[in-house]
Amino acid sequence: MIKIKNRLNLLWLICDQLRYHSLSSSGDPNINTPNIDRLAAGGVRFTHAISHCPVCIPFRAGLITGQYNHINGVKLHGDLLEPSYRTIAHSFRKVGYRTSWVGKWHLGGAHGIHKLTGKWSGEDYWVDPKLRGGFEDWFGFNISNHYYKTFYSHGDEIKPYRLEGYQTDALADISIQYLSETATKLKQPWFHCVSFEAPHPGLDMNDLSRNPAPPKYEAMFKPEEIKLRDNVPEVDRKKAREMLTGYYAQIANLDHNVGRILDWLEENDQAKNTLVVFFSDHGEMGGSHGRFHKEIFYDEAIRIPLIIRLPEKLRAGNRYEGIVSGIDIFPTCAGLCKIPIPSEVQGIDHSANLLGMEGAVRNEALIQWYGTRFGYANYPFRAIRTRRYTYCVGKDKDFCHLYDNDQDPFQLKNLFREKNILPIQKDLHERLCSAINHSGELIPEFIKLNNFI
Repeated sequence: MIKIKNRLNLLWLICDQLRYHSLSSSGDPNINTPNIDRLAAGGVRFTHAISHCPVCIPFRAGLITGQYNHINGVKLHGDLLEPSYRTIAHSFRKVGYRTSWVGKWHLGGAHGIHKLTGKWSGEDYWVDPKLRGGFEDWFGFNISNHYYKTFYSHGDEIKPYRLEGYQTDALADISIQYLSETATKLKQPWFHCVSFEAPHPGLDMNDLSRNPAPPKYEAMFKPEEIKLRDNVPEVDRKKAREMLTGYYAQIANLDHNVGRILDWLEENDQAKNTLVVFFSDHGEMGGSHGRFHKEIFYDEAIRIPLIIRLPEKLRAGNRYEGIVSGIDIFPTCAGLCKIPIPSEVQGIDHSANLLGMEGAVRNEALIQWYGTRFGYANYPFRAIRTRRYTYCVGKDKDFCHLYDNDQDPFQLKNLFREKNILPIQKDLHERLCSAINHSGELIPEFIKLNNFI
């Protein structure tokens, strides 16, 4: 083990299905998120952070390995991250960090199915220690989506521990207790992750349309007061308002709990030496383009919030407008913490740029979608998101799209194969092929065989 003195602590605050657009710091008129905004005001807010695979499991595999999904073997929702893959936890442990995980993991394979009902039971709590990605202190579960009936595993014993009350509140409780009783008493730096399921839909009565939150927060939002994005079709507006009412209630509660953790850092003299990173795995369509959930190339699904705070090192209130992929979070955190980045990591380290120096930049983010194991979203595509354009080529012609996001921020006009934009499409297609090649993947036949340019 290589130990280096005066290491920063690292805190990851992960949420599930929170889109970039749904924070007050991003201009959403429906909600006030003062604590997440406080984090942004004291740190750097990324305006073009992109989910490299807009669904839980593949994103998380890419996040902790820093690799594209055809490299780490987790290409489909339901795949297992094999224990042989090295993760960010291993890199931080190698230089003397104590690592810990609280909350949703979702890298332990397919979700649990109740043997009698055949539906998700909320009891998929057990994650074998060999499948925990190198994290040591463990208070995690594979998946629950039952906000009032969540179980987690701890230690090596196959025993369910039940969270008391509402899940998001309880996970923040565990994190604060762990940081108070364990992390700050260590004679070593710590890397702590708290992974909330909110604002992912809940499974109360196996109803995926629900976004349950504590009554106090549900009372804050009314469907008739929700202002929708301009790309929500009229036929979907009633459903979207009802769904987003619960979604915003979950976000408001999430914001409260982020504030509790930030308060703990300040009250315990941990804020100045802790790199705080807040982000989501993917977004939520919320009725935009007549779609709900994720698994698609539109901005509502692929643009994610990403905020990094490091007092006195990163300029407070700064906006980072470069393109960032989810696989860049690992190497960027390692760079800021001055930890060697393994050679197999494919993500880009943006730390030099954040510190005011010249460093590597990303001209486009590659989005890979292979389909799924569960019978939905089986429409393979590859896409890139640049600062200006979204370009997607799918196996099905319905998933061939090109948007000029500067001129058309709601992505209402598909420019794919329009004559006046063919030179731009040619360039974007070449950039897509180059990004796929650079990722180490062979260009799929459905991209090679079609005459796109």
